[in-house]
Amino acid sequence: MMSLQGIWTQIKSVLVFAWFYGWLAVVREPFWLVSSLLNPLSIVVIMTVFGGVHYMSFGLLGGLAMAVSSSGGFTIIGDATYLRLELKFQSMLINTRLNPISYTLGLALSELTYALPGLAVFIILMQLIMHVPASLYLLIVPILTLEWVTASMLGFTLSTLMNDVRYGWSLSGILGFLLGTLPPVFYPAYLLPTPYVALVSPVSIVSTVLQYIVLRINYPLTLIRLSIITLLAETVVFTILALRKSRWRSIR
Repeated sequence: MMSLQGIWTQIKSVLVFAWFYGWLAVVREPFWLVSSLLNPLSIVVIMTVFGGVHYMSFGLLGGLAMAVSSSGGFTIIGDATYLRLELKFQSMLINTRLNPISYTLGLALSELTYALPGLAVFIILMQLIMHVPASLYLLIVPILTLEWVTASMLGFTLSTLMNDVRYGWSLSGILGFLLGTLPPVFYPAYLLPTPYVALVSPVSIVSTVLQYIVLRINYPLTLIRLSIITLLAETVVFTILALRKSRWRSIR
């Protein structure tokens, strides 16, 4: 059982790493802030042009879910692979008190720094178009947090299995497309033969729950309950995998 001093050490390590790899990098290269916004926002624009304002609401909620999963989730694969293989940074941390979970959260938090302006744009647009009550954010924020942790832990675990940096960047883009675009993320799940297809991805789970909460889409209550249970289970499972099954030490 970790002591309070040990927990505080891990928290400080997370914040220091996020400051070093996230905030300092943003200050030096603010142009990168735009990149986190372009992909989800471009899909929202396309949906609005071809589907009208009605589908813009679905696009904004899906874009928010996609942006959160990308900010530390899927993008962490490429960065973690690069730090481990090219800079040997992970090898430097093996003999420190930092554990894989703290390292992952620090790296994910640094990625989230890049995405904050983009997330702010989505929230502002949601308020202007959907007038989301402030009380609903008490439900929205925990759901997005679970998605962020789930995607980050999965991304880090996969990054430790990569033997080439190019594979890490490629897998990051492929997973972002397969899990963040193809399932019912930017469109309602009731358009599919069964709405339970939304359970295949943490991104589509979050998007479906947000549609239920914000837009009051009449999804089966069983689907919403299964979505929340599945998301909680994925958070626990992927965190355990990152702690126990990720290659924290390099295989020689």
